[in-house]
Amino acid sequence: MPEKNNSLLSGKVTQIETSHTYLDETFYRFTVEVPRLSENHDLLPIIVSEKLLYNNEINVGDYVSVVGQMRTRNQRTSERNRLLVFNYATEIEKISKEQLDAIEDKNEVEFEGFIVKKPVFRETKTGRKITELLIASNRQYNKSDYLPSIAWGVDAVYAKKFAVGEKVSVKGRFQSRKYITRGADDQPVERLAYEISISQVNVVKEEE
Repeated sequence: MPEKNNSLLSGKVTQIETSHTYLDETFYRFTVEVPRLSENHDLLPIIVSEKLLYNNEINVGDYVSVVGQMRTRNQRTSERNRLLVFNYATEIEKISKEQLDAIEDKNEVEFEGFIVKKPVFRETKTGRKITELLIASNRQYNKSDYLPSIAWGVDAVYAKKFAVGEKVSVKGRFQSRKYITRGADDQPVERLAYEISISQVNVVKEEE
């Protein structure tokens, strides 16, 4: 059965490009700048079907509100498989800057899924507790999305005890994070990683 998987993201479109075609339907990749509560922002990938853009023209610089689901897929490269994390739009609406400013929570994600790897707990030099999780959220046609997620503080201490196969519910936000890696010429390259920053996580007790 499909698991709960809902999101609402609002921000400014900074890039639009063709993503792929499936069964003669073209999909586009939007990059949307979503403000954080601080003065920073997240640059988030959103996949949009051409059908949602029919008579709904959206351009770089427009402000949008996107209802969707968190998704992932594996991208094969010459070196290794790479997990691509993105938001799949089910609705997209152009809004004004004033409407964007009035939205209290511009980045909301909520889903259920199953722990598929042993949680990784660590503590920073400043004493901040962090637990990294990989959570599989099932959807139709026997597919699953493997969502990298991070719990903090009390939730990190709680989540480090999760067992593989345990079902959890998550609330949080979709975030981007910069990191440095080595390119083909061994030069440092800045890239973006994507994950769910958890604000609330709980074990789901299955009804017997």
